[in-house]
Amino acid sequence: MEPDRDEEAADDGDAHASLETGIRDQWLNIAGWFASHADTGTRGPHVHLSTNDGRNPVLSTRQIPDLIAALTLVADRIDRLWETAGAEYPFGADPDDNDPAVIRRRRIADLELHDRVAANLPEVLALITQAESSAAAMGPVAALLGVDDVEALARLSRFSLWRLTRGGQAARTRTLAELRRSS
Repeated sequence: MEPDRDEEAADDGDAHASLETGIRDQWLNIAGWFASHADTGTRGPHVHLSTNDGRNPVLSTRQIPDLIAALTLVADRIDRLWETAGAEYPFGADPDDNDPAVIRRRRIADLELHDRVAANLPEVLALITQAESSAAAMGPVAALLGVDDVEALARLSRFSLWRLTRGGQAARTRTLAELRRSS
């Protein structure tokens, strides 16, 4: 195993290891976290996997024992760190993105935004097409839709006009009713 070039010799207690993958110049990074999304997720010891190039890792079957050893090393270390420092860790105040209630609230907000866009489409399009830039349009569009500028920019940048069809409206209405009943 080649985690962090010589992991056993440099046992500093850090819950991190890296190992070369089967892709040239790619490293699999294994990091221990105190929450599932760094500071806002489900609290407790977790292990996060990533690569240095952002692509999916591919390992040769001969590398599997090294992967297991690196995962075990990081898991043992993050468990040990959690036992000694987990209670004092300054978790952020943001909600856990994995919480079903948070997911449901965000889904409802997204569907409601779609309804507001559909109800105000001519005004939204006029504000966008008459503005010099997206930055100039965001404030007025956000005010019209009842969201803040940053939320408008983030959510409308991935907005699909195809969701405004009659079928899309019917599906939104059904989904909103189901989500509201389950809350």
